[in-house]
Amino acid sequence: MYNKKLSPLRESISQFFILASFVVALVYGGQWYPQEDWWPVITKGATVSLISLFVIVRMQTVNHFLLFLALIASVAGDVLLAMPIENSFIKGLSAFLSAHLIFIGLYLKNKQAWSDISRLRKQIMLVLWIIAVASTALLYPYLGDMLIPVLAYTFVLTSMASAALMSRFSAILVGTGAILFLISDAVLGARQFLSVPEYFGHIVWGTYYFAQLFMTLGIMLTDERRTHYGGYRFD
Repeated sequence: MYNKKLSPLRESISQFFILASFVVALVYGGQWYPQEDWWPVITKGATVSLISLFVIVRMQTVNHFLLFLALIASVAGDVLLAMPIENSFIKGLSAFLSAHLIFIGLYLKNKQAWSDISRLRKQIMLVLWIIAVASTALLYPYLGDMLIPVLAYTFVLTSMASAALMSRFSAILVGTGAILFLISDAVLGARQFLSVPEYFGHIVWGTYYFAQLFMTLGIMLTDERRTHYGGYRFD
């Protein structure tokens, strides 16, 4: 699958981490854990932490290392948002801002020439920016002192999704994952600043988890060997 073939043990361990991550994500989403003490924080933080362990076990390139750093920054964001501390939202937002900046660096490192980017990808990028502007306009009256942080975060988040679509990585996995990340944060913003139904929390978590999973798999499964060597492809 990669430049350097993994041993059966490393292959099995890495796949175990992905499976464990999926199970923990279900547990957190269903709130099937003790509600007292630090269990909510631990359960939430463990989900993407397990995905990052999958990356560590399979790490072979600079791309993989950058992905690992972005995932760790995301774990910090998860933990900060879940902790009962003052300004947890802005602190979590800052951690995710760091994650998105790392993702942007990773995707720009692997960008395609503009002429090689498909028309569909360009159209999706345009739609994403239109939605970002419309969402910001909708939230504007409710942002107050959070206006500048939210504007900055929205710009970086949309830039991340656009950079993902401009990269050589799979649009099916990485592109979809980046769009799901944008949807997750948009719904999170609606929960934070608007009055929305409680089930929106499940939408936030579901889209966020699959965003991280899809982007990770898309980057890790990209065929980095010469074509005639074969391997898995998702493009």
